[in-house]
Amino acid sequence: MNNLQTRPSIAYLGIAIVLAIAVGWLLVAMHLHQSVLAVQKSSQLLQLVAVNGAALERGAWWRLLASQFVHVHFMHMLFNLCGVLVLAVAIERAAGSVALALTYFIGGAVGQYFSVLLNPELVSSGASQAMMALCAFALLGFRRFAIARHAVLLAGVLVAIQFALDIYVGGGIKPGHSFGFAAGLASVLAMMAAGRRGDGNE
Repeated sequence: MNNLQTRPSIAYLGIAIVLAIAVGWLLVAMHLHQSVLAVQKSSQLLQLVAVNGAALERGAWWRLLASQFVHVHFMHMLFNLCGVLVLAVAIERAAGSVALALTYFIGGAVGQYFSVLLNPELVSSGASQAMMALCAFALLGFRRFAIARHAVLLAGVLVAIQFALDIYVGGGIKPGHSFGFAAGLASVLAMMAAGRRGDGNE
């Protein structure tokens, strides 16, 4: 078995990611001295870790990762947190911590990058881009990695909901979501190729 596919009995990284999303929300609420249910405005998040075109021009590339852990709306954060929890745990258990890390962080960063590349004035934040990458991994890799059926079904539902909302609200799928999904597809294809090479060398 390829090292990338080492399966942990406990999904430590998946749990850590979910905790980071929750802690990110709480820390911002405390910093802004407001209720945990209150809206955390994009302009306020930009002063902290959110990203836009100007931030990248200043060289703040670290924001492509950090921005994934802050959100504007509580319900959006909760929606992402629950989706990421199920998907991340299932993927880590099935494909390993490395696969989860590469898919989540690279997928999220790619989504954030293209969000601001195509709309530099946009303030990008949230875990939706990374969650779309996890959805892509689960949908394409469910047979190769024996990903839990409930996680695969949830991935399909989340993609349908996210893309439908994008089209309903904005008239089209948001670049961050589409490119995050594409990055997830690239990740699972790379993992599958690496697994085949590893099996061939055994």
